[in-house]
Parts: sequence; C-alpha cells; structure tokens
Amino acid sequence: MTKYDHDQIMKFLTILGGLVGLAFIIMGFLIYLEIPIPDYAVLPPTLDPILELVVGLVVVAITLLVGVRPDDPIPFHWLVLMILAVLLVVFGGSVWACACLLIAGLIGLIDAT
Repeated sequence: MTKYDHDQIMKFLTILGGLVGLAFIIMGFLIYLEIPIPDYAVLPPTLDPILELVVGLVVVAITLLVGVRPDDPIPFHWLVLMILAVLLVVFGGSVWACACLLIAGLIGLIDAT
C-alpha cells in the first residue's frame, strides 16, 4: 500500500466524486425513463444510453469501493484515481465527479514524489 501524507482528503474526494457520479447516473436513468428532472443532466449521445449508464454505475461502484476500502479490492493509488476520473466522465458520471477524482489523484501524485 502506498501511504500518502494527505490520504484522508484523498479518500474524502474519492467518496465525494463517487457520490456525485452516482447522483448524475441516477438522473440519467430518470431521463431514460422520461421522468421530468432539471435540464442540466443531459447525456451526450455517445453510446446506447442504457449501456452507458450501466457501465457508469459499475465505475461508480468501483470508485466508492476504492474510497471506502482502500487497497482491499483495488489499490488506492493516484494512477487508479486518474483512470477512474476519465472513466466517470466518459460513462455519464459528470465533470464534477471527474474533477474530484482528478484533484485526489493530483494530491497523490504530489505526495508520491
């Protein structure tokens, strides 16, 4: 396990990013079911929307596992956080969730050097 000086804030940002991503994926499912919600949660037309949301839900679950139980299922490493950030933004998790994970990854990168 890589021990970071600021691992508590990294865990907080990882969990926050996972929860924000979960909220946007839930809103994406509501859009798919045609339940009215605010207009700011629009999915880009990249994949089949339901497939994109299911994969996004898996990525959010992995992100939350990394934050809650570091190094148990997946290593708590800055590179893993950066990869999860990109996957969150690609699969409907939102830019805000990506920003939280990118900040956590950058803190880990700075601590590792």
